[in-house]
Amino acid sequence: MRAFISLLIFISSVAAATAVGAQPAASPSLSALVAELERNNPELKAARRDVDMRVARIAPAGALPDPTMSVGYMGGVVGVPFFPSSGTTGSFRQFGASQELPFPGKLRLRTQVAATEAEVERWNYETTRRRLIAELKDAYYEYAFVDRATLIVQRNKERLDQFRQIAEAQFAVGRAIQQDVIKTQLEISLLLERLAVLDLQRRALEARINGLLFRPPDTPLGPAEAAGPTPLAQSLEELRALARQNNPALKRDERVIDRGQQSLRLAQRDVLPDFAVNVTTQKFAGDMPWMYGVDVMVKVPLFWQRKQRPMIAEAAAALQGGQQMRDNTLATTTAQVTEAYVAATTSQRLVTLYGDSVLPQARLALESSLASYQVGSVDFLSVLTNFITVLNYEVSLEEQYARLRQALARLEPLVGMELV
Repeated sequence: MRAFISLLIFISSVAAATAVGAQPAASPSLSALVAELERNNPELKAARRDVDMRVARIAPAGALPDPTMSVGYMGGVVGVPFFPSSGTTGSFRQFGASQELPFPGKLRLRTQVAATEAEVERWNYETTRRRLIAELKDAYYEYAFVDRATLIVQRNKERLDQFRQIAEAQFAVGRAIQQDVIKTQLEISLLLERLAVLDLQRRALEARINGLLFRPPDTPLGPAEAAGPTPLAQSLEELRALARQNNPALKRDERVIDRGQQSLRLAQRDVLPDFAVNVTTQKFAGDMPWMYGVDVMVKVPLFWQRKQRPMIAEAAAALQGGQQMRDNTLATTTAQVTEAYVAATTSQRLVTLYGDSVLPQARLALESSLASYQVGSVDFLSVLTNFITVLNYEVSLEEQYARLRQALARLEPLVGMELV
């Protein structure tokens, strides 16, 4: 009777503990980890430098070609160069400068193309940043689930060990069978196996998170911070509209189309001739005065069918390719939004189901089996089975919390806004 009273007190404490749950110790917040990723991640730094590289190309794209300076001498070999003697008939020295002038509008279009390429790279950077943050959140929420599941399993492993002691005491006085003790020992071994698997997952997730943060892979993370429920407030149509409006990959593709249109106009304008101005001054030998001259030159696109025409076709093909890529990105984004939305709403329903129905029913079944065990209606294995059922659904509830947050994290780079 004393052993049974101990069992009853123990199971009552189990029901209370599983309803409340132990909270892990405080740890660095997810927002702090995101800020560290934005500071230290090498891929993000490289993407940022790509933006700087493209921005640096804007000013040179619209600049005039470098001018050409020339200096010359014509005369006999006896005279000192550039200082012909008066006796060297017809000798002279010459200085000149020439400047190429592209057809009006070409430099403006080149500047626009370079500026649009910089905008494309900015949206590439934003796409990379949001993707890396989503990867970090996905790994962190999985880490939080593993951390929470480890606490639950460890707590229940200690209680199963108390089960084993009670079963051994009952067996010693002839009120239980040896199978009760063996079954309890087996369940403890299974929980040890689960703890080993969770520890493996924890180490792998630590290495993954540290890799994103550019830390040594074995840097400890500590316990994950506690997080409350995170409902999904938007409907599927609202999320799709947000994706069409804010998705950075779509904005990048739209800038690619703008660049293609500008490049096509520039290729069409390349058929028009460029100009050059050449200014020279000459000084003949003797008392002849300095003479000055101005030449205007025109670069005639005589072979435009072999040069400029294929370039126009290339620009047109690039523009059509950009349009097709935008359509593909839109279709892919819509499918990904739908997939993440279904995953989030499914996890949200399961969280409600487990929290409001399944777990309370499982705990009632455990309490009922305890009452039946008191009058000898059920055996000890039924109590143990109900206890394991409560444990499994506790872990499942934490898993669905994690899956809900992970689905929201996957939605964030698609819709261009923070959801969790």
